[in-house]
Amino acid sequence: MSRSRVRLILFIALAVVQLAAAAGAIIRAEVALRSGEIFRFRLQPVDPVDAFRGRYVALRFVEDRAAVPAGLPQLNRRKIYVPLRLDDEGFATFGEVALDAPAEGAYLRLRSGPDFTDENGDRRVSLTLPFRRYYMTEELARGVDRRLWRRGQRPAWVTVRVRAGVGVIDDLWIDGVPARDWQASNQPEQPPAPQP
Repeated sequence: MSRSRVRLILFIALAVVQLAAAAGAIIRAEVALRSGEIFRFRLQPVDPVDAFRGRYVALRFVEDRAAVPAGLPQLNRRKIYVPLRLDDEGFATFGEVALDAPAEGAYLRLRSGPDFTDENGDRRVSLTLPFRRYYMTEELARGVDRRLWRRGQRPAWVTVRVRAGVGVIDDLWIDGVPARDWQASNQPEQPPAPQP
């Protein structure tokens, strides 16, 4: 076989592998979005802009740490599994991290941040959540930012669909209303037109 033919075959194989990896990620997210269990995560205010992807609402979660059981090695930047629990108000909280997927119940497959000891002396780990941005049109994102965070913080959360360790944002909620509907219902009234 000629050298150029081998290169062509290797190029095609590499292209197929890259397309398969991208397609796999898209399929996992779509399956989670269509059939995943819904969890609500509380938010804190943040509002940046991505020069390449556009305007978005940055999601800063109230809870983004989990307990580490005794006996686990240092977890810095390791793949971990975190079970999801519900608090008394129906919001998601995190159970103790594990190195293997739980046999039952909803969980997220994440990369851990650094380990640390909290003020009570308990070992905890920061979680790198994969859903930290909620993209909206520039007009909607700017309006949500201005009305949500700058005029006094309002209750906000995201619903995330979770299936087999994959979490995908379903919607952003403000004052119990989806963000797009909330933005439309909170438009400032237009001042009356000046009389000639």
